[in-house]
Amino acid sequence: MKARELLIAISIALMVLLLAYVIELGGLGPLAPYALRDIARAYLEYVYNPWNVTASSMALEAVTAIVWDYRGLDTYFETSVLFVAIVGVATLYRGYRELRGLGGVGLSEIVKTSTRVLIPLILVAGASIAIHGHLTPGGGFQGGSFMAVLMVLLVVVFSLDYAFEKGLTSSRLLAIRSAGLVGILLTSVALLIAGVVAGAGAYVFQNMAREGSDLSMPSWFLDRPLGGTLFLFNVFESLAVVSGLTLTFIVLALRKEEVDQALATGEWCE
Repeated sequence: MKARELLIAISIALMVLLLAYVIELGGLGPLAPYALRDIARAYLEYVYNPWNVTASSMALEAVTAIVWDYRGLDTYFETSVLFVAIVGVATLYRGYRELRGLGGVGLSEIVKTSTRVLIPLILVAGASIAIHGHLTPGGGFQGGSFMAVLMVLLVVVFSLDYAFEKGLTSSRLLAIRSAGLVGILLTSVALLIAGVVAGAGAYVFQNMAREGSDLSMPSWFLDRPLGGTLFLFNVFESLAVVSGLTLTFIVLALRKEEVDQALATGEWCE
């Protein structure tokens, strides 16, 4: 071992020891308590509690329950920030026409063949992350982002023309994205609409039955906890995320001819 490598190794070891000593002395401020706080204990106790449904989300994944049930309204507005940004990107490039035959044959046949093998694996894994978000770590955003990687691979490995030929057009992606957002909106007011029709009490973003409302979303599918609205939120959000991120990437990957056309026309073209 060279003297320089030995010096680097010793320096790293000393840095680790110094940081450990500083943390032990409380130099980084108060650390997390060794015992669970009351609010954390309440979440863990009620996130899946079939003996007290009015305080439960009936989902085995605590993070998803907190994100889409206990603080669903906050998540709704946080999610809207991403889609407003996507709308901004699409608006800047409005008017472009998806042109074919501008060149670009993609990468080598070895890379293309490998990607063809990965396509179903990525789709299945991404869909699983989304639809099992109420049971295991993950959710609609994570699953949609995972599947969006596949769309990026298609453009990079096969070319932008190939993506257009396979139907990844702006109009179609915008339609899927809009369907996902409408699904999220309808899910958030489903029980409220049902309550108005039935003359019963209900709330916005209501999932399971609550005090003052006996209405409830389905909590079980066969022998599996369904989480009610949590399953639907994850499915619709995954559609909105995968289509929105794919649209953004395609717009940013446009060729010079398409960008010039967008600047010249200033309106959407089919």
